[in-house]
Amino acid sequence: MREELMVEALCWETQSKVHVFYAAKNRRLSYFCPDEHCLTRVYPKTIINTYFYAESGHKTGCLNEAGSHHSDPAQTGRPRPKPSALPPPPIPNWLGMPPRPQRRMPPSEEQLIALARTAKTAPPLYPATMSQIVDAWLMIPDTERKTHALGINTRQLNYQSAFTYIRYLQNDITTLDCDNHIIYGDATVSRGKKYYFVSSIKRFSFQNTNLPLRFDLPIEHPFARKMADYIGRQVLLFWRGPVPAINAKKTAYQMFQPDDTGLSGLIMRPSP
Repeated sequence: MREELMVEALCWETQSKVHVFYAAKNRRLSYFCPDEHCLTRVYPKTIINTYFYAESGHKTGCLNEAGSHHSDPAQTGRPRPKPSALPPPPIPNWLGMPPRPQRRMPPSEEQLIALARTAKTAPPLYPATMSQIVDAWLMIPDTERKTHALGINTRQLNYQSAFTYIRYLQNDITTLDCDNHIIYGDATVSRGKKYYFVSSIKRFSFQNTNLPLRFDLPIEHPFARKMADYIGRQVLLFWRGPVPAINAKKTAYQMFQPDDTGLSGLIMRPSP
């Protein structure tokens, strides 16, 4: 029996194990207990926390069968078991939502057993925003980033290969693969009359000079309140989106924040 809430299940349509946070946003898909001796249908449920539950209960002996949280009348005076705890969330392993699953016929028991065995040692599918993935990258030690998978678009990468440090790139702006990777590098923040300027320390060639990547943020923008703390300090910029293009004044390769910053755009963090 488990002591924690059940947060992982098999998903037939995606042919993988998924985290309950994914299932809660995709309730029309089919989820099953990953114990190959049980395989009962489960559903995402939210009371205080979000977890998987089986309407008719798990099969006896299932690893995901939860202990009773009610006192036994025949054992008066014995303490009531504590409610199951919520295990910590896994490290995100997909930027945004993965490709839409194919519609499949309901699985047979043999097919579910095969899926359970295939997915047994795999981490659960756990999509996240770019900001969450950047924070996870900063948290993971350098020596362990290669061991944590991360999907971007249709590419299966890891927390080492998915991030590109621009300092080590050539000065050719076309070497930035900003759509399939998250580029990052050291930058400085300065203030003008109407804008804050985030400029990369790394320069890229343009005609007979070298220019930075630059992001201009109007001082009156709500996000600009955070920028004041970074003035004169070195920061890390993270960017995913179009390859920056030369601006009208030919003073920088300009970055423009998209309307939806969940999966792309500029993210800044203090330098470690």
